[in-house]
Parts: sequence; structure tokens; C-alpha cells
Amino acid sequence: MKKVRENIQRNLGYYLTLKDISQREFADELGVSQSSVTCWLKGKNAPDIELVAKICDFFNITISDLFGTDGSDRFTEHEKTIIERYRQRPELQHAVNVLLEV
Repeated sequence: MKKVRENIQRNLGYYLTLKDISQREFADELGVSQSSVTCWLKGKNAPDIELVAKICDFFNITISDLFGTDGSDRFTEHEKTIIERYRQRPELQHAVNVLLEV
């Protein structure tokens, strides 16, 4: 369980920074206290399973992205930024797919 908390701690911090949102704003979006978010970011505990889907929807990520179970640590920070920006710009996704022939 410790590894899961560490992954959530790292990944949640990453996505909060990427989205440029405060812990307070994030807590308000989820309907939880700011102290809950702080505990997640410190690795003291993890969000309840009911919140995992809300968190993933909010950041437009998969559970694997949040839990770090898909080997996403093999990507550099630059590559993670590119992936996240790709996900945030659906109007550009087609162009990128054509360019990369996928």
C-alpha cells in the first residue's frame, strides 16, 4: 500500500502543478477538505475509491496515470508535459495523429 500512496503523492502533485490549481481549489472541486488533499500530497493516506474516478475525470487522466501502474515513470517530465497538453487540446489531436500516421 505504501507504493500506491507514494505514486499518488507524486502523480497528484504533478497534475496539480500541470493544471496550475491550488490544493484549496482542487479540494472544492472534489467536495473534500483541503487537509485531505494535503494528506494525499504528503503520502499520509490516499483518496477513497469513490474519489479516484472524480480525480481522474478532473485531470482527464486514467487510473493508471494516477496510480503510476502503467510504467509512466519511464517518460521524462518533458514527455509527460507533451502528453498532458495533447490530452487538453482535442482540436490538435487529429493533426498530431495524421503527422505521426497513427
